[in-house]
Amino acid sequence: MGMQTGFEPLYRIPVVDRLNGLVRAIGHVAAWINVVVIAVILAQVVLRYGFNHGLVALEELIWQFYAVGIMFGLSYAMTNDTHIRVDLVHMHLSANTRHVIEILGILFLLLPFIIVIFHHSLAWVWQAYEIGESSSSPTGLGNRWIVKSVVPLSFFLLFVAALARLLQSILLLLHKGEEQEPEISGRVSLLRHLFSVQAHEHDGEDK
Repeated sequence: MGMQTGFEPLYRIPVVDRLNGLVRAIGHVAAWINVVVIAVILAQVVLRYGFNHGLVALEELIWQFYAVGIMFGLSYAMTNDTHIRVDLVHMHLSANTRHVIEILGILFLLLPFIIVIFHHSLAWVWQAYEIGESSSSPTGLGNRWIVKSVVPLSFFLLFVAALARLLQSILLLLHKGEEQEPEISGRVSLLRHLFSVQAHEHDGEDK
């Protein structure tokens, strides 16, 4: 699991919480696909070794469901800070340096990568739908565009997670430990609330 160190755990930002909440809610639903994968694997094992009659469709269903879990897990990992990073270096940097690295990495590495993959994946999905792409096996699964559509959907969620992370890093960098200003009524108050950095107490569950 990723370790939350330094400045970040002491504060919460409403707009970031809402974006992360959306990604996590979808991630929790997608996580149940892992249970389905296990069930399909067990069914295939029983058919293959118990009845000597494995199904190609089940084999393909296994990797397709597995791919769905992995793809939706990318954005979920980012919202929980459990994605891979060089913790040995990261943990020794100052809070401001970590924020700057996060901002530059997201702007110049992660977001361009997401945009390129998302753009091209739309063409992949459309082409698969247009030609009626299916398994190369006669007994395999059809409608390959369905599983391919997971790519743009999951990368859209990854974009949302990256945007939340970017906003968090920018606002925490600008905050620098200052107290929150009094709220103003009306629309300005709502925007200020969404993008404000608010202190909160640890509940003892952060690892």
